[in-house]
Amino acid sequence: IDQLISQVIVYPNKGTNTSDLAKAIEGEIQQIQTMTGEKFDERVGSSITIFNAVILGIALISLAVGGLSVINTMAMSIAERTREIGIKRAVGSSRLRIMRELVSEAGLIGFIGGTLGLILGAIIVIIANELGRNSGTVLFELTFGTALFALIFSTILGMGAGFIPAWNAARMDPVEALRHE
Repeated sequence: IDQLISQVIVYPNKGTNTSDLAKAIEGEIQQIQTMTGEKFDERVGSSITIFNAVILGIALISLAVGGLSVINTMAMSIAERTREIGIKRAVGSSRLRIMRELVSEAGLIGFIGGTLGLILGAIIVIIANELGRNSGTVLFELTFGTALFALIFSTILGMGAGFIPAWNAARMDPVEALRHE
């Protein structure tokens, strides 16, 4: 034998029982293993399930790191602006106004981070799809809805992560904040 055949794809006629056809092929040809469409879907489905679980784990870790980064950024920003917050409180700014300002700032940080992540993710999607295009495979699809969801989610995550530092800043005693250096 000069050549080795590793795979043959059989397209049955409409209405053919694929399980019976697979058994018939295995009966006629020695040392062959058949796989029906259902078995193939089962194998690929389990691989996709594992892949999705890994991607979900990475996404949750990224979410936690992103949230903690915003909390840290806001805590540092508030610590550096303690006197400014004290002056605002001393001249009559309400706690709600200070909270609203700081939560909005955290939301802006989340939006900017989400935008940068979306741009980077879009570049990776384009490269991955171009690499897979030769085989006729589109690996990822980035839709307008997905992009919009990512931006809204990152903004809300930023606002949520900035809430506790903003709450603590709004509760500061103005006199103590003015003494802070």
